Amino acid sequence: MKTISSVIFILIFAITAAAAPFNGDGASAEDFLRVMRQPRATQTWGKMSGIAEHLRRGQTKVTMPIDLNIMFTADRVLSQVVIDHRQGYLVGQTFTGKDSGTSVIPIHEADGKTELLADIGLRPEDLAMSFIYWDFVRELPRESISMRQCRIFLLKKNQELVKLSVDTDYLFPLRVEWYKDEYDASSVAYRTLEATKFKEVDKLWMITRLSVSGPGWRTRIDFDKTEAGSSSEGIPADLFQKTLSPKGKNNERQ
Repeated sequence: MKTISSVIFILIFAITAAAAPFNGDGASAEDFLRVMRQPRATQTWGKMSGIAEHLRRGQTKVTMPIDLNIMFTADRVLSQVVIDHRQGYLVGQTFTGKDSGTSVIPIHEADGKTELLADIGLRPEDLAMSFIYWDFVRELPRESISMRQCRIFLLKKNQELVKLSVDTDYLFPLRVEWYKDEYDASSVAYRTLEATKFKEVDKLWMITRLSVSGPGWRTRIDFDKTEAGSSSEGIPADLFQKTLSPKGKNNERQ
C-alpha cells in the first residue's frame, strides 16, 4: 500500500512504499497511531510560501505573507514558520528516546506586541503537528470526510483534547478539532483545522491550502510557492533563519 507521512501543520507528506503492507482498516488503535506517528519521509526538505487571510466577525479581513520550511531526519522534524516577515518560530519534534517531544523557539525579538500567529488562530506547534503525539484516550466511531474514510481518535494533553480524523488508507490527518476540558457528542470545537488542497513536488505531497476556524472567525492559508528535495542532493542555505529583526530582515542560520 502507499502511505503518506504526516508533518508540519500537517504540512508536507512523502509517498513511499511501506516495507510491509499495513492494514489501516483492521489495525488496533494503538498500532494505527504508532505507524501514523512515525515519519517515513526521512532526509528530505520542503519550502512553502504563501498568504494567510484572516477574517473575524465585524472586522476587516487581514492578509499577511507566511513561510513554512521543514526538514526531516531519521529521528526528528525541524520546521520554521515566519509570519509577515516579522515574527517566526523554530519548531522541533523528536520521535525516539526518553526526551522525545516538541520544542518551540521564537526567532524574533520580543517587543511586547501581540503574537501574529495567535491573532489568526494558530500556534507554532500546530505547524509541527505536535497534537498527533498527545496521549491516546479512545477511538470514536469512524466518519467519512471529503469522500475519504477516516478513523477518529480522541487525544489529550493537560486539560485540552483533540479529535483527530485520519485517512484510513493514507494515514494522514484530514481534520483536527480542539476541545477544552472534556469531550462528548454534544461538545463544540473551539478550533478546527482542515487540509483541503495538495500538490506533488519532486515525489513529495505538500499541502497547499489549510483552513482554520472557530466561533466568529476563520483563517485560510494558501501556499502558492512550493519546493522540495532530498537532503542528500543538498539543502538550501536559506532553509532556516537565525533571527528576525522588527523590520523583517532575516539572518541565515548557519
